[in-house]
Amino acid sequence: MADGSAVFLMLSSAAGRPGSIEAGSQYWWKTTGRDLANMLRAAQYPKETQRIPVKSWTWDGSTHEYSFELKESIKTLGVRFVADFSPLRPVNWADPLDSTGTEAAIASFASCVSGFDDTYLITEAGHMTPFLIGFDISRKAPAGAGTLPVLGKAYFLPCIAAVAQMKTRFEVICAGIRQLPDIFSRPNILSSLRLVEEYLASKPKDWENGARYLATDFVTLDKARLKIYLRCPGTSFDDIWDYFTLGGRIPGMDNVKDRYRQFVNLLGGGTEAHQGGDPKGPSAGIETANRRKLTTTYFSLDNKYPFPAPKVAFCGHNFAANDALVAQGLDRWLQRFGWDDANRSIEDLVRHSLPVGYEPAGRILGVASGAIN
Repeated sequence: MADGSAVFLMLSSAAGRPGSIEAGSQYWWKTTGRDLANMLRAAQYPKETQRIPVKSWTWDGSTHEYSFELKESIKTLGVRFVADFSPLRPVNWADPLDSTGTEAAIASFASCVSGFDDTYLITEAGHMTPFLIGFDISRKAPAGAGTLPVLGKAYFLPCIAAVAQMKTRFEVICAGIRQLPDIFSRPNILSSLRLVEEYLASKPKDWENGARYLATDFVTLDKARLKIYLRCPGTSFDDIWDYFTLGGRIPGMDNVKDRYRQFVNLLGGGTEAHQGGDPKGPSAGIETANRRKLTTTYFSLDNKYPFPAPKVAFCGHNFAANDALVAQGLDRWLQRFGWDDANRSIEDLVRHSLPVGYEPAGRILGVASGAIN
C-alpha cells in the first residue's frame, strides 16, 4: 500500500502548521492521522467522506483508538475511533482532571453534526470528571457545508468519582443513570439496569469495581443508549458466557452459544470449537502482559426492551501468539457463517491499513482483537 491515501497526502501537503508545536503535531498527524486515512480507504468510503473526518483531525497530540465495525446486516465496513482530550501533552499538573479540552471538543462537535443532543451527557448530572469521545463515521457525506458525517458518543470513567465518594465503580454508574433527566419515564432502561444489578449482587462485591465506562450517544432520547462496560473476572468460556448472559437473565442466548465458543477458539488458530470450559487453542503456553487482560462485557440499555443487549470484547492475545493468528481466525469464523467478504480478508485489511503496528509473527503489538454481539 502507498504511504497514506491520496486524500491524506493531499491534505498533508496543504497543512502548513507553523509554530513551536509543529514537530509534535506533525508526528501525530503522520501516525494516527495516516492510520485513520488508510482505514477509511481500505473500508472503501467515498472520497468526499474520507476527506471530511481526516481534515478535522486533531493536531494537539491527543491519544486515539480506532477500529473497523462489521455487521451481519451490512456488507460494507464501518470505521470508528475514540479520542482522549485530557490535558496530557503537556500535562496540566495544577489540574490534571481538567475537562476543558473535552468540553471544547464537544462544543465544536455539536456545531457541525446534525441531530446533536446532549441530554444524556453525564456531566450535566454532576459527574465532572474526564471522559472519552467516540465517533462512528458514516459513509454518506452530509449535505451541509462544514458538517461532519459522524455519530458521537461519550465514555465516562467512574474510577475517580468512586474513590472520591467511597463507592464501587458500578455504584457510581448506577447513581449517574438514576439522576439523568426524566429517566423514570423510561422504565425499560431501569428494568435492564436492575438485571445487571441483580447479577452483580450474586457475586463478590469487588466485581463491581470491574466497571470501566458508562457510555451514551449524542442523539435524541428516543435513539440514545446507555452502555455499561464491565470487566469479567472469569477466564474460562463458561464463566465469560455466564457474565455475558447475566446468569441466564437475558433471553434468546442459548441458540448462539456455540457461535461464540467457535469465535474464541478460532482466534487462537484452532479449526474446531472446543467443548471444554477454557478454549486456549494451540497457543496455551503464552505468558505476556497482554495475555492477562480481562474480557470486557458491555450491556446496552434502551427503552425498547426490558433487558439489555450484550456485547463482548475478547482480547485476542489471550488466545493467540500474534496478530496474524487473530486475523486469520476471525477470517475463518466469518467464512463459517457466511459473513466474509470474498474479495478480501480481515488479515489483508488490517495489514494494509496499519502496516507499522501489524505483527505477522513473533512479539505481540496489540493491534488485533475481537468484539461481537
